[in-house]
Amino acid sequence: MDRNKSFLVPLWTCLLTALEKFSLFYIIRRFLFPKYTKGNYFFVDSWLVGHTILALLFVIFSGLDSISNTVKYALLIYGCLRVFEIFIYQLNVILIHPYNNADYSLHSYRRMTIALIHNFFEIVFWFAGTYVTLHFLTNVDATTAVYRSFTHMVTYTMDIDEKKWSVLAVFILQFQGLIGVFMTILSLARFISLLPQPRSQAEIEQEANDQKYAKILKELDELQRRVQTTNQT
Repeated sequence: MDRNKSFLVPLWTCLLTALEKFSLFYIIRRFLFPKYTKGNYFFVDSWLVGHTILALLFVIFSGLDSISNTVKYALLIYGCLRVFEIFIYQLNVILIHPYNNADYSLHSYRRMTIALIHNFFEIVFWFAGTYVTLHFLTNVDATTAVYRSFTHMVTYTMDIDEKKWSVLAVFILQFQGLIGVFMTILSLARFISLLPQPRSQAEIEQEANDQKYAKILKELDELQRRVQTTNQT
């Protein structure tokens, strides 16, 4: 082992790459329907929107006595897997995918931001249903459960009966708090990056902006040249 080389990046690259494979989404795209799902953004978008709706239905079902506990707990377990999938996928998008693939690119920045907002509220819905199913929140309707879950996501606070506190409750609350901090910061960063940057009257600042813009155009031209060369070959 070379002590002069850092192993931190390779370590987390291997770890996050491996964890990304423990998801239904990866299994479907990699093994079950690889030809249909590869480059199929309609499938990806349908997967995203469908799970947002499913999470919302879970919130509604969790407060209905007519729905069996088997269904509720099945959705709860699947929701845990789905939240884990979102968390690992977002970490990979930020830290791993751009560095593993030199030609990595996004379909659209705006699409990415909208998808991230979907992920944010989907997580809110999954946790809201979890709190009602596990009776951390009692005598509340779906709207109140979503409100409680949302406020915990963005403020890291949750009012529940002291009798409801347990090791499981603390773990779930802390996990949502961690996910909430991560998703809130990421959502803000993605949204702010889309805002147009006004010109500056300070010559030094504007010169720096122009240089940055020229560098981006140069990188885009180089990327377009590579794509054209690849298509010709």
